[in-house]
Amino acid sequence: MKKIYENEEELNRLVQNTSSLKSWKEFFNQKFDQFERRKLQNISFRDLAEGNEKNYSFVHIHKEYYPSLLNAGQFFDENLSGLYRFHAQIETLIKLIKFEQSYGVPPFLEATYEMTIDRLAESIYATIKKIDVSELHAQHIDLTEDSLRHFQQIFELPQRWSGLLFYLFQIGWSTLYRHSAWIEKYEEQLKEEKENKQSSLMLELALVHFAFLRKDDNEAFQKLSEIGSKAGSECLSTWLSLLLDRQEWDRMLDWLLYLQPVLHSHMKDYYYNSESREFFHDYLHYFWKYAQNTGNEDEYETMLADFLPITFYEYSEFLMVLGEVERWAELQIVMGYSPDIIQRKDLKEAKELDSKTLLPIYHQSIDKLINDRTRKSYQTAIKYLKELRSLYASQGNEERFREYIEMLSAEYSRLRAFIEELKKGKFIS
Repeated sequence: MKKIYENEEELNRLVQNTSSLKSWKEFFNQKFDQFERRKLQNISFRDLAEGNEKNYSFVHIHKEYYPSLLNAGQFFDENLSGLYRFHAQIETLIKLIKFEQSYGVPPFLEATYEMTIDRLAESIYATIKKIDVSELHAQHIDLTEDSLRHFQQIFELPQRWSGLLFYLFQIGWSTLYRHSAWIEKYEEQLKEEKENKQSSLMLELALVHFAFLRKDDNEAFQKLSEIGSKAGSECLSTWLSLLLDRQEWDRMLDWLLYLQPVLHSHMKDYYYNSESREFFHDYLHYFWKYAQNTGNEDEYETMLADFLPITFYEYSEFLMVLGEVERWAELQIVMGYSPDIIQRKDLKEAKELDSKTLLPIYHQSIDKLINDRTRKSYQTAIKYLKELRSLYASQGNEERFREYIEMLSAEYSRLRAFIEELKKGKFIS
């Protein structure tokens, strides 16, 4: 029978500078018992009468129970401290999800609940990244292997959280449990399960991840192709994130190029599906990080051009960063963008670098506006003509502008409203 510790300090001493998962787990459970007893002491007679014996919510678990675990974990060894923190976070995650499973979450708190889960998952990864895994394995290999056995408990949680569970699987095995013997052992177990027709999407993705860990990306790609669209965008983004964190640039490019046709096949969903949009912009982010860190901007530019018009703003910004003003202007013209749509800072920068590149943008926009043949479009065309006149003047080419006005007034002489606007703008008398 376990001993009940009423004194807070006495209970906390159970885990201070200990290297036993059994002790940590016992502590987590006793802390939760203590947390629930305290909450029960504050329950009202009305709640008891109505049978509401749970006088706490998921918020209390996160704001009270969770900090009590973290505050108790005092260790001289920083890696041991990090591993303890990791298990405290996993334990809190399990408690939060089991709370929802048992008691539910009111609809008006669902967004807050999911945000709490997401932030805790982010904190778990932040904790792992601070651990020197090589040192941890060298000094505490048995403890880390015991940690892996306890970590597997997360897969007993409801399938509703399968995306989160696989994310934790990816980051856990890519850091704490990245040990060749363990990878080989667990991968063989999964293959045996698959042969015994116990396969599932989670199992198939896990086999992809083990191939990823072994750096056999061709095998990983083959398995992903077999899984098809069932492989969610979150797990794909996580693999790119892990490669970025490890600065494995060659492999990162292989993954980015592999995913291009996958993205192409889903581009029709871009405008209608928020998940597709989010993944696509994650993809752009990782490709830009690759280009920044390797200097290989050709592959990045090829991708931007390939995904036009969706990548228009990224491509425009990229060309401006390179100082390729003429090509930037060509892109605006090809896309049919008017000066009002183009970012003002870009127009200003292009004018400063090479104002001649702006001339065709204004000419194209003016022609289009005149041919729209509405009073409002004529008035906008006059506004652009004033800006065009300023550009020609800054280049000392006023005569060319006068010739252009003469051409316009002659070509569109029958458009009475447009000729009126030219007169109002004092372009003709």
